[in-house]
Amino acid sequence: MMVERIAKREAAAAVLTAGLLAFVLCGPAALRGQEKKAGLLGPWAAAAEVSYVVTGGNTATSALSLGTSLSRKWANDALLFKSFILTSDATTTARTARGTADDFDILEESTTRKVAENYLLAGQYDRRVSRKLLGQVGLGWDRNRFAGVDDRIIATAGLGYAWIEKERTQAKTAAGVTYTARQYVGRAWESFAGFRFSLEGDRKVLDNSKLSTRFIFDENLQEMRDWRFDWVNSVTASISKSLALKLSLRTLYSNVPALQNLPLVDDLGAPTGLTVPYPLKKLDTFLTTSVVINF
Repeated sequence: MMVERIAKREAAAAVLTAGLLAFVLCGPAALRGQEKKAGLLGPWAAAAEVSYVVTGGNTATSALSLGTSLSRKWANDALLFKSFILTSDATTTARTARGTADDFDILEESTTRKVAENYLLAGQYDRRVSRKLLGQVGLGWDRNRFAGVDDRIIATAGLGYAWIEKERTQAKTAAGVTYTARQYVGRAWESFAGFRFSLEGDRKVLDNSKLSTRFIFDENLQEMRDWRFDWVNSVTASISKSLALKLSLRTLYSNVPALQNLPLVDDLGAPTGLTVPYPLKKLDTFLTTSVVINF
């Protein structure tokens, strides 16, 4: 039953992600002939970031990352939808020789396992209250089982302030309250209110390149030491109007990481049938080089 539930969750996540990706890819084309119309049928901006690496031979690995964004701006309003997928598999081969020293056969047994997995779906609505002040609401879901997060849903509401809005430089901060429903792997659901602070900045270095930073800090108001941050720094170089190369470093830090159940063995190494909780690492980093496609 547990395997079936996990399979259903993964299938649902894949369907949601595929649906959002299809909407991102097809939406702008469908609306291209309606750019002069007002309201929700007006122009949208879409982008996709794709990275895929495969190795073969003595070592077999594959890694895929895919990020999409779909945005729409009005005079005082803005909508943003985004998704992210990161998955990596590694194949190891165990070899043994059977026979004699002069006459033997090689036996191989290959095992493939997932070594990284991260999913994200999120949406945000901004309303300009004044020239610099913004009202914001958002909703997001993410999963990172290798960091112990099976499902996490976060609703946010707050205010943002645009400190710099120039042609080559943009910077804004935001602060607000959150409500989180979270399930760690092998644990029960829990929910709590929290506080969020975020920082976004873009700096155009040359005519075809820019530096960007995105920092999000989340605090659990129910347990103050349970705080975390998600920090992405990137550099983008445009190849053409529709294509660019992007190098990103994403840092995830959790001050109170999820617990992993470890099998307990006795002094002789024999299994006891018991497990003990052990905290996972606090820090995860992802370095990706991707191609950005603008629609």
